[in-house]
Order: sequence, then structure tokens, then C-alpha cells
Amino acid sequence: MSEMNDLDALTDLSNFLKGNDVSSSAYIDKIKSVFDDAKDQRSFALRLIIHYVGDIHQPLHATSEVDDAYPKGDRGGNDEYINPSIDGVGNLHAVWDSVIYSYPGYPDMPLNDSDWDWYTSEAESLASDFPID
Repeated sequence: MSEMNDLDALTDLSNFLKGNDVSSSAYIDKIKSVFDDAKDQRSFALRLIIHYVGDIHQPLHATSEVDDAYPKGDRGGNDEYINPSIDGVGNLHAVWDSVIYSYPGYPDMPLNDSDWDWYTSEAESLASDFPID
């Protein structure tokens, strides 16, 4: 799969979950090559939809610097190194993924009760601070 396109991927993934014909989809073919079980395939397809929809607003998911240094592109900022010991992120893409340094790093999995309490409180605070009108 040389070129990826979020819109095509979302369309194919949605059609796959609806049971529509996706026999010509490289995205679904890849999932099926990794997961033998149909339930696992559907679970992974749903997780990809959640991931892509959650990330599609992120500007570095829609751009790639192409120049002499990056003739094939910088992979949306993933190849722009930032010292992680200074900022808690390792590349420019991660700056955006961390909500501009508000949430750098990754949680230890599985989450414990304290972690769940923090995430629940943080989500409630964000929902309160930025209500949908």
C-alpha cells in the first residue's frame, strides 16, 4: 500500500463494518492478512476508524514537508526530531498529538483505578471547559 488516504480508508472501513463489498480494498486486505478471525478483523477496523477520526483534525496528519532533506516527505513531522528529555515528546508530530505538550508520553497499560479516575476527571473538565453548543 504505497499511498494512504484517510477518506478512502474511512469509507472502506465503514463499508466493511456494514457488511458491504470491500473486495477491492487494500486497507481491508491488510487487516485480513494480519487477523484470521472475523471478530478480530471487525474490532481492528473499528479501532482504526476511532483513531483516524480522532486524528484527522491534526494538521500534521494532512501534510508532509517535501524538500531536499525529505525528498519523500517527513511523514507528517514524524521525522522532525525533538529531544524527548526536554519536552517529553520525540518529534514534531508528537507535539500536536500531545495537545501542544499538555499530555506528553503514554500511559502505563492496563490503567489502574487512579489512572481511570484522572482520565475521567480530565474528560469531565474538558467537556465543561469546551461545551458543544
